[in-house]
Amino acid sequence: MSEMIDRLSRRALIRGAMGAAALAGGVPAIAQRGRKVALPDDPKGMVATLTDGVFINSNEHPLGPCPAALETLSGLEKLSGRYGMAFAGKLESLFARQNGLTPEQVQVHPGSFMPLRSVALAYSSADRPIAYFEPTFDSGFVGKGANSVTRSVAVPLSGDYAVDVKALLAAAPDAGVYYLCNPNNPTGLVTPRADIEWLLANKPARSVLLIDEAYIHFSDAQSCLDLVAKGADVLVARTFSKIYGLAGLRCGIIAGRKDLLDGMATYGVNITPMPAVVAAEASLLDPGLLAERKAYNKAVRDDLFAWADARGMRYLPSQASFAMLHVGRPGAEVTAALAKEKIFIGGPRKHMEDWVRVSFGTPAEMQAFKAAFARIMA
Repeated sequence: MSEMIDRLSRRALIRGAMGAAALAGGVPAIAQRGRKVALPDDPKGMVATLTDGVFINSNEHPLGPCPAALETLSGLEKLSGRYGMAFAGKLESLFARQNGLTPEQVQVHPGSFMPLRSVALAYSSADRPIAYFEPTFDSGFVGKGANSVTRSVAVPLSGDYAVDVKALLAAAPDAGVYYLCNPNNPTGLVTPRADIEWLLANKPARSVLLIDEAYIHFSDAQSCLDLVAKGADVLVARTFSKIYGLAGLRCGIIAGRKDLLDGMATYGVNITPMPAVVAAEASLLDPGLLAERKAYNKAVRDDLFAWADARGMRYLPSQASFAMLHVGRPGAEVTAALAKEKIFIGGPRKHMEDWVRVSFGTPAEMQAFKAAFARIMA
């Protein structure tokens, strides 16, 4: 396994300067959600706070943008004063062509957060709630004070943290939206396609399935974009923040029937930043990127799981770019202890208070995590 990681790491070294810096032992410039840090009144100083620790807490891709995207972004500094409004349509057409859709079935947004929220607002209400499992990525459905932006019905995952679509339908037989994150965040587990099709066939009329495929490319799960192509009551959200490494640029896509996309228009569609659109376009045009990054992620994941197995540590068999590890004590304590060593991970989640979530970084980052984690858990 270590040989596979080494081989993939060497390939990443060739692929781009950012990957080279990360794999050589440096820390890529990624976000620090949940970290309290005093930011200076200085842009360069602010950026420096992104590189002074190991940040495996927000599921960003450790290699950042691919070389093709970096090349496209080079020289855009002066042009960043332009909106590039027409570019989003070009990206929609390319994504549609690659996925058997029509351009009118695709809509580009600045990330996937607002599309998720717009679907909730457009298709759920006090009478017809949005239904989902917890824990999951429900940030798009909650507002101030963690209150739902519409009525919601949250169903705990089963005892093995799997999705039970029949339980979801039973708990919310009148829902306007049924939300599935597939693979789920934070568990990384995949909902079988047969279960999705069952929910689609048995849901109430006029309701929609909202499938969040932010991590689909890391897994072996079948995408639901073909259901969109068939005209089903399905909306599929995608993001360029994860496997494509464009989290800081903000670009996402939602696909669905034209009438479903039109129904979201009440809440508007903001202009996606021009650099993000061209970087996303370059990423889609890189034919080997997805397979290479999936293999890279799998090698790091398999190495972490082998390390956990050797220590008798329980974990969930994630197919995403992160995993939940069982620590057997308050996960918040473990997260805080690691943070003191500048190792930043994701903390516990609802119904999983004695677990922590660890994003998959570079081999060097994961080694630093494992060393610190072993000391803390000793």
